[in-house]
Amino acid sequence: MADQEKIKNQFSSENIASIISGKSDYPDWFDKFKRLSLQNLLDQNLPSIKDSEWESTKINSLTKKLFNNDFDASDSVNILAEDIEKDTNKITISFSNGIYTCSEELPSYIKILSHAKDKDQFRDLLDMNKEHASSFSPTLNSLILSDLLLIETSNNQKVDTLIHIINHPSNEANLAPRIEIRAATNSSVKIFEEIKTSNNSIMNHVLRVNCQKNANIEFYKVIDRQENSHYLGTQDIEASEDARIKFFLWDFGGDTSKTVTDTRLLGKKSEINYSALFTPNKDLHSGNQIKINHEASDTKSKIKVRGVLHDHSSGVFYGKIKVKESVTKTSAFMENKNLLLSDDASISSKPILEIYNDDTECSHSATSGSIDKEKLFYLKTRGIDEVEAKSFLINSFIEEISGEITNKKIQDIFKKYLLENGKS
Repeated sequence: MADQEKIKNQFSSENIASIISGKSDYPDWFDKFKRLSLQNLLDQNLPSIKDSEWESTKINSLTKKLFNNDFDASDSVNILAEDIEKDTNKITISFSNGIYTCSEELPSYIKILSHAKDKDQFRDLLDMNKEHASSFSPTLNSLILSDLLLIETSNNQKVDTLIHIINHPSNEANLAPRIEIRAATNSSVKIFEEIKTSNNSIMNHVLRVNCQKNANIEFYKVIDRQENSHYLGTQDIEASEDARIKFFLWDFGGDTSKTVTDTRLLGKKSEINYSALFTPNKDLHSGNQIKINHEASDTKSKIKVRGVLHDHSSGVFYGKIKVKESVTKTSAFMENKNLLLSDDASISSKPILEIYNDDTECSHSATSGSIDKEKLFYLKTRGIDEVEAKSFLINSFIEEISGEITNKKIQDIFKKYLLENGKS
């Protein structure tokens, strides 16, 4: 466990001046916002492996990088416009050097907001009360962030073009991407985000989703291996009446790779389908914390999470579904299955149902084990060598989750990831 007071003493105003102040383009309100974020961070208890949501993570490595390194958000890989693959079927947005960019003119429903150029709208999106009641990871995001990506549809707008967001590699950087998605009434949008492999860096990512009446959002995300780096993701999701959200996450692990998702089903007949896959190897870690709050009647939630753990890797699944006493006719399903490919790999799985109304259909399950020896033996008796047979069984296990993807464009992308992962 890290010595909290010792670390906080190191995190002095002088040590972080390059992060929160001294920028010539910082307006007064933004400088104040940064300083309040710092105070909020120092008022909190720092993460500890004694906390259930931080167990198995490399806390000492994370805090050492955070509080001792001289981070500079500008030390990222420089991305040139010609380096981005052109595809007329999608809009590609890059996050590099701490800012969002796009090589083409963006449609009206996508905006890259900067504290310097779009200060009024940018300031309106930063709810000071909400920001400063945040936990560790989103507070770090508030402390570091510079730009914000806003995707905001209009009523009845169906966006068929895929929005592709690429977070490019960084080197010894502390970065804070933030995305706001607002799907207006009876609208739809599809988004795919990639977090590329970085070196000796920390990324504190915040995603906020608001899905209005009868709106539809599909969000697909891949977090590449973050060796010697840490990824912290916070995802806040709200769904109004008849809203539908499909979320798919594939996490390859990191020194720390931890995603916290908090979903509130606020309107009747709203629903979320959340699927996740984590495949860490070596001594990498993947943490997945998912909370679904059914706050309206006739709501549905489905959580399916698969873990495939190699070598000395570790994983954590924490899932919690809560149904209020006044909420009726809900349906909730939560399932976590894990495949341990090494005696040294470990998994902690905690599915929880907190139900206060009997008029509901809820279930949960969690299993962990190695490759089925009977299935392996059967394949070998059919002339398939052991290595190929194991690869077949692993891919079949993964495809139980990747099969949840119904979008053809996204299917092709994830088949590529599956092929590359099978070779690792």
